[in-house]
Amino acid sequence: MRFPCLRREGDRLQQLRAVLPCEVQVIAETHPLFGRLLAARSFKRWNGVLMLVVDLPDGSPGTIRADATDVFGVGGPQGAVSVLDAAGLRELYSLVERLCASRVAGIVGKAQVGSPRP
Repeated sequence: MRFPCLRREGDRLQQLRAVLPCEVQVIAETHPLFGRLLAARSFKRWNGVLMLVVDLPDGSPGTIRADATDVFGVGGPQGAVSVLDAAGLRELYSLVERLCASRVAGIVGKAQVGSPRP
């Protein structure tokens, strides 16, 4: 159960209380445990940073930044996010091609879809 649209800090903490304990995946590509599933037991704030208390792969307890995991949903601030799937991207491409070909756009013959310059 993930909550990708949480905006306020109070909302985030309330949702953490609702889902913990749960499994989380490490999504920060620079983290040594990237891609691993960890059991998150609780959370705490340390120097203003929201941390999850997790069971490390060796069984010992540890902490990890909450934003390094998918506890609030995948695609967070870790990188570029796409809201289109492959079919949606194809439809958008088709729409842009039709717009470029129309006289309404006023760019007939001046540009190609995917070209770096007109």
